[in-house]
Formats: sequence, structure tokens, C-alpha cells
Amino acid sequence: MVSRASPRFSIIEVARKAGVSPATVSRAFNQPDIVHPETLAHIRAIAKRAGFRPNRVGRSLRSGSTRTIGLILPTLSNPVFAECFEGAERRARESGYSVMLTATGYDPAVESAAVQGLIDHQVDGLILTVADAARSATLDDLDSAGMPYVLVYNESTAHPYASVDNRAAAIDMVSHLAALGHRRIAIVTGPLTASDRARRRLMGARACAKKLDLEPIQHIAMSSHTGSDAEALKTALRGKQAPTALFCSNDLLATAVIADLVALGLSVPGDISVCGFDGMRFGALLTPPLTTVAQPSDGIGLAACSNLLAQIHGQPPQSDRLPHCIVVGGTAAPVRR
Repeated sequence: MVSRASPRFSIIEVARKAGVSPATVSRAFNQPDIVHPETLAHIRAIAKRAGFRPNRVGRSLRSGSTRTIGLILPTLSNPVFAECFEGAERRARESGYSVMLTATGYDPAVESAAVQGLIDHQVDGLILTVADAARSATLDDLDSAGMPYVLVYNESTAHPYASVDNRAAAIDMVSHLAALGHRRIAIVTGPLTASDRARRRLMGARACAKKLDLEPIQHIAMSSHTGSDAEALKTALRGKQAPTALFCSNDLLATAVIADLVALGLSVPGDISVCGFDGMRFGALLTPPLTTVAQPSDGIGLAACSNLLAQIHGQPPQSDRLPHCIVVGGTAAPVRR
């Protein structure tokens, strides 16, 4: 004998059983942040027992809103972006929104295609990191389409964003290294064409070195944003003017650089100091712990999502600059005389 599925409960039946209005039930699923927590828990418990699930497809057709936002990040293999996703997704979920995520691999062509794909899925807005906010055709397309969006990690005078001040953060780290006696400092980055964040950090480091009358900041370019090149390090560390400290543009790159330095027979920080940027939790587990610039990636994602939701509901775009701090670990030490 074939069993028949029980008929689906309607929003009106859930409201009757919960002793509230249908509008309150609707808000419990669509705008849960404005419903009293006890009422919300009561409605959801009744809906769960009844097997009720809101018809999001039908609601989207009626309202013209999918209550979905798109999130475009370079990668999730770097924990900084994973933490940003968690902050954004948590804030979206609290307001009854879902998140569609895609990664671009730092490729501007993939970045553009990802944006078009999410627009085709009729997302209500986008949170994204681009290679270069000042020269991004992707952002021009979003402006032309009237699509709400907020950048994460990019900084811009023309587009809304959530980020730390990358230039000021680099100045603080170079100042810290200078206070340890380092006068020859190099900054290590991946391809600058794919990261305006790394470029701003390099600019800040060079400005600080000039102000403090240090030797000009050297730039060691790696082919990958998170992978080291032992040969590039060997070349940079030859001669009497070799840097005594390496400032890496992210923590994963810093750990890869440290591994190559050790393989080359150098001690960190005995022979050379190394520091990073991001403040990832794993840095504290290294031996010695990593000296780094910490940025609140979870908070960046949360702030960006809050700003995006405000835009979606008719508020003007705005930007958030979040605080950074220097985490003093054991990989940067006073320079050897």
C-alpha cells in the first residue's frame, strides 16, 4: 500500500496553532531579527512539529526578492576569507537571508563571470573582493546594473567597503620592526596585479621607512599569494645589504617563507626576523608564535553584510574601516649587531 504524504500546513494554520497573526509567522521566517526571541522560538517549534516550511520560491515571485546575497572571495584555502564568510553568513542568517558563495582564484576574468552568474540567479546584493577596486570593470558593471554591493578587504573612495586601513597597518608593522633595530626590511608579496591590498601594504611600508630614515624597502615578489620561492629568497638574502627582517603580506605566506628559510639553514628569528599580516589563529600555534598584523576578518564580513542589508532596504551605501593591531610573537626579534 502506497502511503500518501501529509498535506502541507499553511502559514495561517501555523499562526492559529501559535496564537499569533499570519503576519507574525511571516516575519518569523523572513525577518527573524525583528521578532521577540520567545515568540520566534514558539513559532518555529510549532512549525517544526507540523512540518511547515515556507515557500521561498513563491514568495520570491510575489515580492521580486530572493532574500539571497552573493559572496565572492578569492579563495577559501586562506582562513582569512573563510572567517569573513562566517561573519557575513551569520549576519545574513539572522535577517532571514541565504548566501551563495563562489571563489575566483584571484582571476579577474573568473571574478567578472562569477558576478554575472550571481546576478543571473537574481541575488539581492553582493559582497565581494576584487583584484583592484580602482580599475575594476566588474564594479562598473554593478554600478550600471544598480546592484547593491559592498567590498571586503579592498579600500576605495568610490565604492562601499569594509576593511582595515592596509597602509596604516603596514606603517605600524614597519615601525615595530624599526623599534627592534631593523633598518633593512623587505616586504614579500604575491602578484601585485591581483591584490590591491598587498600594494597598499607595500606603499605604507615604504612611506614609513622613508619617514624613519631606514634603508629603502625591498620588494620580494612570489608567483603565489601564499607560497614561497626558495630561490627568490636566496637571491634577496645575498650580500651585505640583505634585509634583516621580512614583512610578508599574509600569514600563510609568512609560514611558507619561514619553512624555506629553515630549509636554507637559517634560524627565525636568530638570523632573520619574519612577520605576517592577518592575525590567523594558527599563527599563535607556531614555534615561535608568529608576529603579525591582526585584522578582524569575522567582523569585516559581519560589517559588510550589515551594510549590504541596509542598502537592500533603501539606505545609502556606506563604508566601515575596522581596527587592526600588532600581535607581538616570537618570529621578530631585535636585530643582531
